[in-house]
Amino acid sequence: MPSSLGRPRTISPDAVSLVALRLFDEKGFDAVSMDDVAREADVSRRSLFRLFPSKPSLVWGGLDEFVARFRAALETDDGGDAVRALQSAYVVASAFPDEQIEVTRRRLRVIRVTPALDLRADPRLTAVTDETRQFLVSRDPEADELAAVVRAHALAAVVSASLTWWAEHDDGRPEDVLARAFGVSGAA
Repeated sequence: MPSSLGRPRTISPDAVSLVALRLFDEKGFDAVSMDDVAREADVSRRSLFRLFPSKPSLVWGGLDEFVARFRAALETDDGGDAVRALQSAYVVASAFPDEQIEVTRRRLRVIRVTPALDLRADPRLTAVTDETRQFLVSRDPEADELAAVVRAHALAAVVSASLTWWAEHDDGRPEDVLARAFGVSGAA
């Protein structure tokens, strides 16, 4: 008699996250429980918590890839204008793969309407803003520290506002919207 145990089923964190984000986007973050997500994603509660230790962690996925693309783009900088290099790095970071567009759009919409999910306090993003400040200072060691802080935060604000706008509108690719936003914002 063959064993019914077999190989354990592989659970895709991206698929589970997308199910959760669809629920959050349609019903509201606070109205959806982890049990609701597990049921809709057809995974056990235990498996869900193994993949995502908290409900907010279902939303915050993708941020590590954004940060990695940003850092990689800065590493290839040719030493030109610092602000343009930073803007370019943010645009590169915002070039989400096609298979991540829906999840990114829903993630940003859920974050926009859920104050408890405000990503500005996320340590990964505050680190990027601090790296932006350090990058500006490294290009001009005699630069005013206040100006570098303001520029770094202004760039981060343009990124946040434009990507949130993109999530609400079906208007092309996120990186194109961000490039347009940098063109009209005068940030930094």
